[in-house]
Amino acid sequence: MGKRSRQKRHSRIVASEAVGAAPDGPAPPRPARARLSGWRLALVRAALVLLVPATLLSFTEAMLHWCGYGYSTRFFERLEGDQTLTTNPQFAWQYYSREAATSPTPLLFPRRKASGTIRIIVLGESAAAGTPDPAFGFARILEVMLRRQYPSNRFEVLNAAMRGIDSHIILPIGRECAGLSADLFVIYMGNNELIGLHAPSPEEINFTPFLRLLRLGQAIKAARLSQLFQATLRRLQPKRESKPQDMEYLRRQRLAFDDSRRNAVYDNFQANLDDLCDVIQRSGAPAIVATLAVNLHDFPPLGSLHRPGLTAAQLAEWDKAFAAGAAAESRQQFAEALDHYQSAARVDDHFSELNFRMARCFEQTGQLDRARQQYALARDWDALPFRADSRLNGIIRGTASQRQSRGVHLADVEKAFTESSLAEHGIPGKQLFQEHVHFTFDGDYHLARALLPAVVATLGLGDGPGAPPTREDCARTLAFTPIDELNVRAAMVRQTAKPPFLDQLEHAERQKLAEQEVQERLRRTTMEDFERAAAVYREAIARHPEDWMLRYNFGNLLGQFNQPANAAAEYEFVVQRLPRQRVFRMALGNALWQTGRAAEAVAQFQAALGIDPDYKPAQDALAAAQRRRR
Repeated sequence: MGKRSRQKRHSRIVASEAVGAAPDGPAPPRPARARLSGWRLALVRAALVLLVPATLLSFTEAMLHWCGYGYSTRFFERLEGDQTLTTNPQFAWQYYSREAATSPTPLLFPRRKASGTIRIIVLGESAAAGTPDPAFGFARILEVMLRRQYPSNRFEVLNAAMRGIDSHIILPIGRECAGLSADLFVIYMGNNELIGLHAPSPEEINFTPFLRLLRLGQAIKAARLSQLFQATLRRLQPKRESKPQDMEYLRRQRLAFDDSRRNAVYDNFQANLDDLCDVIQRSGAPAIVATLAVNLHDFPPLGSLHRPGLTAAQLAEWDKAFAAGAAAESRQQFAEALDHYQSAARVDDHFSELNFRMARCFEQTGQLDRARQQYALARDWDALPFRADSRLNGIIRGTASQRQSRGVHLADVEKAFTESSLAEHGIPGKQLFQEHVHFTFDGDYHLARALLPAVVATLGLGDGPGAPPTREDCARTLAFTPIDELNVRAAMVRQTAKPPFLDQLEHAERQKLAEQEVQERLRRTTMEDFERAAAVYREAIARHPEDWMLRYNFGNLLGQFNQPANAAAEYEFVVQRLPRQRVFRMALGNALWQTGRAAEAVAQFQAALGIDPDYKPAQDALAAAQRRRR
């Protein structure tokens, strides 16, 4: 190898070794890199801690929706190729246990309002829904009145009220209803604010003052992930009976009228009512908000509490005066009883039963103004407030007054009921109410009449060609027969035999008389009565053949008088139009079973379980069917 070649090779070796740093030589300089520290680092870490789980939860929630897992939490669901809407029977599962949840009254109406139709939507609780039979509630009567007085117009009154709910649940229902092109909303709510789901309870952590937290918690409960969690718990845990709401439980829930915990309830009601009015206003429709009428005259308070701070001596003095007053009242010595009761009131005038007893004595002695005041105080101081009190009605009046220029109008139903000829001495009682807040047919008719002028004025309908239909006209149109009146009464008497009514003054005597009255009326009901009632139904159905409520109640009447085959025909009509209602499936299944169509009956029971796998009546019916087949 030549010298020049050796030099070139040596140069390449030296250059090659120079490429990498020598083991002991200095490292080449590297570019400086920004480092997070302090609050910036903490912020990034916190963002990652929150963002990663939130992303995973959102993705899982979206996947559960996409896969169709869980039940819909919307109030309405679509039928018949999305052109018809009905109520979702599972709506309340997001608020209550499936065992305790009620279902909305079924509705069936076109998603798109027909041209020329005036659509009115009613929002509220059980009194607005028409408990115990929505077919005879004030919303139905109001619709009859409007159609009869304005025959050239087409009216559609949709009753979106629901048993057992409060303003916290009515607000999201109202949000959905706002997208239905309504021409008017009627709001009759407030009886359930101080009891139940969102009311303060001495036995639980009190979230009532934190409205935003209540709403956030509800949004979480409605999520599909929460549904999955609840379903997993039901599978993993053995079935346990829910805590019974017996009288002992209810006694622990008593809350005095001046208890500071009530303030949050009133604040929440005001906020929910304001938000509901805002939602309706944005929809472009006006609203009528109504004060609430309750039974004052014939409904003693459900619970009474002494004012705090009574000494033992004061309590003994109060007991002595109260007992003396009660003894004198039982002897019908009302003036003497009043003297004793007023002595007790000077010690403690917060005990609601004392207010009620004083009211009766004032009435008996002709002091009617003082009687009315005391009946109202007995309602307000009722420590189990299942009736809307004066503060709630004050909020309703104030809201209407402040928002009148924005399309919110007042219907003072409470005032209208005190002025009714059916209110004894201006004190609403048993002629208008079944028990505390649910109306008799006369009460529902009177409420519809009280609302009618406000509805007519708000819609700008002008004077109709004639007078509103009478009570008898409305009863015949809706097929409210003497047998239906008896069935409604029997249903309510069954309810008053249970809590929360058991601690009421003279409850046992009143309940016994009511049960005897129902039994006597049942005994006197004859086949002639049935034939007359059936004729009324056939006439009403001939006028309105698509009215499923008429058909369903006619099926009930036929079944009651042992005509299951004819009843099944009526139920089949209803099930075809409302296939997602488990109660209708059960009614049809039972009628089919009685006619010997066992396989068809079992199919209906199974369909009811398909709607709600935990529906006990359907489970029991299938079990009974299997036993009979063996």
